[in-house]
Amino acid sequence: MNAHLQRQLCDAAWDGHAVAVAALISHPDVIPHAHQSTALLHAAHRGKTGCVRLLLPVSDPNARNAEPLWRAARYRRAACVRLLAPMSDTVGWERWMWAELPPSMHGLLAHLGKAPR
Repeated sequence: MNAHLQRQLCDAAWDGHAVAVAALISHPDVIPHAHQSTALLHAAHRGKTGCVRLLLPVSDPNARNAEPLWRAARYRRAACVRLLAPMSDTVGWERWMWAELPPSMHGLLAHLGKAPR
């Protein structure tokens, strides 16, 4: 694993540079799911749907207690929530995590079968 390239992947995901993400995830020295899928977390947090689409097959959406989905919902990234929800497990979410979500995201998550327990 090349730490410099890993950082480039995370930065590209954060900035939404899908072309760079696509090139980096195919590089042999890059591990897209490294560091608990930080690149996916960054893309979801910022609502970079194209990057989330690229990273989902090679990352773990349940890393850090499904934090990519939580971040997408917390920051009202509905398109990313729709992508992540089918692959994410919200069973471990704490009450405060649900409380932090905007009401519109509660509705979307309930519609997607991820209602609070």
